[in-house]
Amino acid sequence: MAVNHYFHNFSPAVINEQRVLEDLIGESVQIYGHACQYMPRETYDAIDLLYGEDPVSKFTRAYTMEMFIANVEGFEGDGDFFSKFGMEIRDTSNFVVPRRAFEKYTPGSVRTRPREGDLVYVPVMRKIFEIKFVEEELLFFSLGKREPYMYEMRCEVFRYSQENFSTGIGDVDRIEDRVAYTIELTLGSGSGNYTIGETVYQGVDLSSATVSAKVKDWDITTGIMEVINIKGSFTDAGTLVGATSNTQYNLTSSEGQDEYSDHDIFDNKLLQTEADEFIQTTETNPLGVSYNDR
Repeated sequence: MAVNHYFHNFSPAVINEQRVLEDLIGESVQIYGHACQYMPRETYDAIDLLYGEDPVSKFTRAYTMEMFIANVEGFEGDGDFFSKFGMEIRDTSNFVVPRRAFEKYTPGSVRTRPREGDLVYVPVMRKIFEIKFVEEELLFFSLGKREPYMYEMRCEVFRYSQENFSTGIGDVDRIEDRVAYTIELTLGSGSGNYTIGETVYQGVDLSSATVSAKVKDWDITTGIMEVINIKGSFTDAGTLVGATSNTQYNLTSSEGQDEYSDHDIFDNKLLQTEADEFIQTTETNPLGVSYNDR
């Protein structure tokens, strides 16, 4: 049986109805949603094809747009729990952004749609979420429209992993200063005064530097500096130059980045060595009966 020819629900004739539906969705999100920041992920180098991840990521841009929190009753996901790696927080949340709003506030040269791996900052929660999946067929071709009316971003609370933040949003950029890997440098003679947040390096210039880092803290009276975002290894007795202030001090000593190399992250060899002293763990003795018990 053919469809009724008097109703054109899925033809180009319903373009006005499609626009009305899109307008209603956008207006609803503006009324009941929140102003959130969408932060696209950028990389310094090429993607690691072996592990399928970005070796070093950075976030330098943030675009404010309206988003609706889909799960209003609370966070979803596995919640908070203690694992063998320590305390883990795996709260998840879904955010809906109208397609028109996303295209309005995000340059097309940056993103044409939300991407997995990008971040969403929700000021009302003071939390950052990482996009795990983007659902484009939430309304499933309502009125026959093939382009999505909105995107549902399924997110998980972001876990910091040495990314570089310089978005201009204070609450976001301070995360790097609080939890980034930090080493301490002791400086000797020199002149000038470093500024917090500037890049310091050793070498002829910044482009050909053997090592560079970002100043987290600097005390000119004690000559102690804390740096993050370290690329390379510092050389004692070398000159540490500030890329912005052109300050130059001699580096007296630095905390070695391989300070804990003797403590391997795996201990199977140590356990085997210790066990060999009182337990027989050969293939002929799978139960590991102690020599002392024989």
